[in-house]
Amino acid sequence: MPTGKKAITSIWSMKRKRLPDGTLLKHKARLCAHGGMQQWGENYWETYSPVVNMLTVRLLLIICKIHKLHSKSIDFVLAFPQADLEEDIWMQIPQGVTVESEDGEPRLLKLCKNLYGLKQGSNNWFKHLKKGLITRGLKPSEIDPCLYLKEGLAVLTYVDDCILVSSDQKAINELVDSLKNGEEKFLLTDEGDIDKFL
Repeated sequence: MPTGKKAITSIWSMKRKRLPDGTLLKHKARLCAHGGMQQWGENYWETYSPVVNMLTVRLLLIICKIHKLHSKSIDFVLAFPQADLEEDIWMQIPQGVTVESEDGEPRLLKLCKNLYGLKQGSNNWFKHLKKGLITRGLKPSEIDPCLYLKEGLAVLTYVDDCILVSSDQKAINELVDSLKNGEEKFLLTDEGDIDKFL
């Protein structure tokens, strides 16, 4: 680690994911960085990422229902770590992980990917997803930066969830396949038709 830099710590976030009826679906463990230890101007600069306006969500769902359009909901799996990290951030070895060092000095990790808990985490993910959608010909709306449009197709993003709406089911399926198999290789879950969002 360069002289004058400080290593941040991390915590494990444990969660039980349940089905709507309360049945246990799975256990989840997520490594989160302790972003409170970061210093502005040293290991982060920009933190802002937009959040979709709920009026935009309602309007898109109403248009979808009235015009009997096709829809799909997708969820990006471990969204934040899919984005690269531009800043140099060093982190102590997480609790429960043992790393032997030959010289007796504590080992550190240099983060290459975005982690949950970093101050710039949501900003990095938003820029990564935005670039992926723009590359595929979608343009951000001037009214809501979380709404992306292309002729016959609308994509609404909310952090790591997306609603895709189109008159053509094939256009939706092609976009999902492109996101999965494109250069970025987005990891996502196809949740099918919209029955829940957010």
